[in-house]
Amino acid sequence: LRDRGIHVEIVPGVTSASACAASIGVPLTHRGLATGVRFLTGHCREDMNLDFDWRGLADPDTTLVIYMGMANIPQIVAKLLENGLDGGLPVAAIASGTTARQRHIVSTLAGIVGDVRAAALEGPVLFVIGRVVALADAALATSPVAAVEVRVG
Repeated sequence: LRDRGIHVEIVPGVTSASACAASIGVPLTHRGLATGVRFLTGHCREDMNLDFDWRGLADPDTTLVIYMGMANIPQIVAKLLENGLDGGLPVAAIASGTTARQRHIVSTLAGIVGDVRAAALEGPVLFVIGRVVALADAALATSPVAAVEVRVG
C-alpha cells in the first residue's frame, strides 16, 4: 500500500492466543503449572501433514496453543498421547473467541475430540492444551468477556 502512496497505520494488537485464553481466565504460563508456551498451526496449507517434533511438543511443562486445529484435532491428540503426554491433561477449545458468539469447552486431552464433536463448536476454534487450563473455572466469574461455557462429559 505504501508503495502505491496509500497511507497505512499499523496498530499493534493482541494475539488471539492471549485474548482467547484470557477471556476464559487462563494464563498461558503460570508459576508451578507452565514454564513456557508454544504456538502452532493446526492446519497446514494445501492440507499437508502436520510434521512437528511431537516428542518435543509432548512436554507437560509447556502450554500448547493450536490455531485452526479443529479439522486435525484427532491427529494432534493422537500424536501427543503417542509421545507421552498424559490423557488427563486439561484442554480448552475456544470458538469465536472474544466475540459475542464465543463458546468454549474444557475437557481433557483424551476426551477433547469427542467433546468438541458433541458441542458442535463452529467458527475459528483455538485449542489451549496444558495444566494452566485447570485455572479456567475459578477465573470465569471475573472474565470481562461474556462467554457461554459448554461443559461436556
